[in-house]
Amino acid sequence: MRARGFCSVCLWACVTLTTLTMIAGAAAQEGHPLIGTWSGDWGPSATQRNPVLIVMEWKTTTLSGVINPGYPDEAPIKVGTLDSSKWTLHLEADSKDERGNPVKVIVDGKLENIGSPNRTLTGTWARGNVKGNFKLARE
Repeated sequence: MRARGFCSVCLWACVTLTTLTMIAGAAAQEGHPLIGTWSGDWGPSATQRNPVLIVMEWKTTTLSGVINPGYPDEAPIKVGTLDSSKWTLHLEADSKDERGNPVKVIVDGKLENIGSPNRTLTGTWARGNVKGNFKLARE
């Protein structure tokens, strides 16, 4: 009888530890709130919009990644900072315009719904002389 009780306790402990490990592993995979792929659009007005895709990584204290990876206007992020007290970010990248001329991209945004899988980034976007707003959602 003691052996059966001991086995039951061991089985319960193994199931509990396995479940807790799976939960912790799933939570750990989420990582930093900005890591991942973000898609949406930006533009100077509600009718003039440009699709945008950003892939971001968090490296200790800086944001890195690529704006529009795989597209002709692909731009590696050269400057990426985050103010985690306000969840605001600043990105700078060098891209190319339609003629292949260099153009600077500057993005200033705010992360919203941080704890949600439906978090968004919104703010201002400047590409050369064209300025507007943007809204991105995490994929």
